[in-house]
Amino acid sequence: MQSLASLPTEILHKIIRFAEPESLKTLRQVCRSLAEIGKERLFESITVYATEESCDKFTDFLENEDHDCLHLVTKVYLDLSEFEYDGYRVYNYGIWEGPREKTFRRFVRLFPRLKELPRLRSIVLGFYPESTGGVDGVSDVPYAFGIRSAAIKEFLSAITTLPQMPQELAFRELLNVNESNQEEVEKIEKVLQSLRSLRLNITNPHNVGDPETTLHHDDMHTFFSTLPSFWLHPALQNLEHLTIYSNVYFGYYPKLDLRGVHFPRLSTVALGNYAFVHDSQLDWILSHRDTLTELYLDGCTILWAVASYNKERTYLDPDSYTTHPELKGRGYATYDTRWHHYFKSFHELQHLRHFRYGNSEHWWGNKTTPFERETEIIIGMHEESYLTFSDSYEQELSYDYGAWFRIKWEERGPLPWIEEDQTSLEELLAKIGQKYVIDEATEHQIALARELRRPRAAVTPIHE
Repeated sequence: MQSLASLPTEILHKIIRFAEPESLKTLRQVCRSLAEIGKERLFESITVYATEESCDKFTDFLENEDHDCLHLVTKVYLDLSEFEYDGYRVYNYGIWEGPREKTFRRFVRLFPRLKELPRLRSIVLGFYPESTGGVDGVSDVPYAFGIRSAAIKEFLSAITTLPQMPQELAFRELLNVNESNQEEVEKIEKVLQSLRSLRLNITNPHNVGDPETTLHHDDMHTFFSTLPSFWLHPALQNLEHLTIYSNVYFGYYPKLDLRGVHFPRLSTVALGNYAFVHDSQLDWILSHRDTLTELYLDGCTILWAVASYNKERTYLDPDSYTTHPELKGRGYATYDTRWHHYFKSFHELQHLRHFRYGNSEHWWGNKTTPFERETEIIIGMHEESYLTFSDSYEQELSYDYGAWFRIKWEERGPLPWIEEDQTSLEELLAKIGQKYVIDEATEHQIALARELRRPRAAVTPIHE
């Protein structure tokens, strides 16, 4: 029987790419050839947590590991997800000298040492998903603004002094508040200008005791409305990969308008929790037909009926709203384009080779959004493929996106276009040559979509 070590080197590289870190450590003890291949994979990316133990390990790695290993590192995760503290106490009483705060300081002081990794090209800065505490269940503002801002400041200072700017940058649980200090803004722009890949997984604080107010926070609307100018325009010329995820639906309300933003080299787009409500959003994707090879729509929805008091904060032109006798004081609009129209339009993406529309099973794992998981999206129509929206505190328009998070069903049966949507999706996959297997998880997801009913509250007030 042929031994593993006797296989061609290129085959061994592919096999070892799927090995877990502990297995890689073991493989390094088998023979010299496996040791070299395993070492490359093991040190390709490293993670530094905001803990004393992890800081010790990273320091030891930099100072005691052989020089070849330092040259193998191309990606670093700087992870604050395990760092929690009593932010309310710090915020109100000025206490900032406990052991956890000292650990934080030690962690960020390691950032400048990234320059000791000569082949570093990709950096991820991740935060704790959300600290829900404080008063009356309000999200922990001190953790959000204090720790995050301090970490980002040190982070930017470090990476702008690297011998080479990173080609890939990712923020996990990025708070929806942009830096306002001009010096920090200039550093961000400097980094963005050299990027080929940008990932923004955005967190929006929510009020546990009064959840329907979540979508009314000014910071959230300011962040998304300025996202193109702040985060995207500096990266226009070189960006090839763009990922934007959010823990609340975005696109319509809060508004993210990508019209006028065109990336001449964009090959990959991944959107999570994005809400489509106008054909111009589809047109933006199609405008990249000459370069786009991969498209991922994770948990994305079409809003087919919307009602809003704050029309100026929505994606639609305020003049495009009509009135409805049961929705007094609010603008009302409907959207007639369905997912099968989108899938058929994607046939125009002549270079498309990988497409996934559906829902990731990693939503809300550890209270967070999927990160670097777009290739694992379960493909198929899902139960949030179509939603309606209202920004009211009342219940005239009921849905599970916006105030009250409730749904009311009509008795007229399922949405009639779901089957055509699924068929058009499968036809698109066949056209681009992408294999599609409907396994148990996929079948379950599609079955939930087939049970969707029309929300009757779009035209009839609900009194409970």
